Amino acid sequence: MPKLWPLLISPLVIVLGFYFFLIGANYYYANRAAYLLERIRALQLDNSSIAELRHLGLERGFRYEEGGDCTSRPCIYMVKPNNQWMWFLFRSPSRAKVGEHLGLRPWVTAGDIEIENGAVIGKVYGVGFYEGQIYPEIEAAAWEVQKLDITPCMYFPLKRHPGYAFTNADNIRSFTVWVSDLASAENRNDAFQFNLKCLTHWHRCNQFSEIMPMAWVDYEEDGKWSETHPRTGCGITLHTQ
Repeated sequence: MPKLWPLLISPLVIVLGFYFFLIGANYYYANRAAYLLERIRALQLDNSSIAELRHLGLERGFRYEEGGDCTSRPCIYMVKPNNQWMWFLFRSPSRAKVGEHLGLRPWVTAGDIEIENGAVIGKVYGVGFYEGQIYPEIEAAAWEVQKLDITPCMYFPLKRHPGYAFTNADNIRSFTVWVSDLASAENRNDAFQFNLKCLTHWHRCNQFSEIMPMAWVDYEEDGKWSETHPRTGCGITLHTQ
């Protein structure tokens, strides 16, 4: 019987060893995600960021992708932690649920620059969480561009703080923050504040107030402001909700 103990406990040792390996890898890639955020914050909206992003993508733990020809249409150059291999293990909804309970919720982060006609016109940092699907179940992002395509008629609180706006997608739960050259330093800082503890936290971060706390406070304040300021100059006069 004593000789059987190694055979009996070896599967458990292997499983535990693999689990702790995944936990360690998750923390490693989360640290890479935090480092990527700091680098994206510091990028300038000029062509010097192209070489800087390429160099960043060559560093350990990252994956670099280019969007092809950027002369005829806008395209994206992207850097993200190279953790995609981990989430193949949790692609199915059932495995994703198991991973969530084990502190291994599938996630992705990326830092991008947008290029048009050979010139850098914007940068973005985004976070997404999966639940056994191809596309993120929830995502949050911050964009900095030279000029917003959003007008006060589309987002009326721009009257309150020029160059600082928020949008949502229709197909998934998303929250996007936009800042332009007109935005204040405080607004720029709030836009790129992410709570990346959500990447390793056992608590399920599924609220935008947890993922982007500073920007979400600003968004809620915009909602309160809109309730007391009628929207004018857009062909209608109403209170936004």
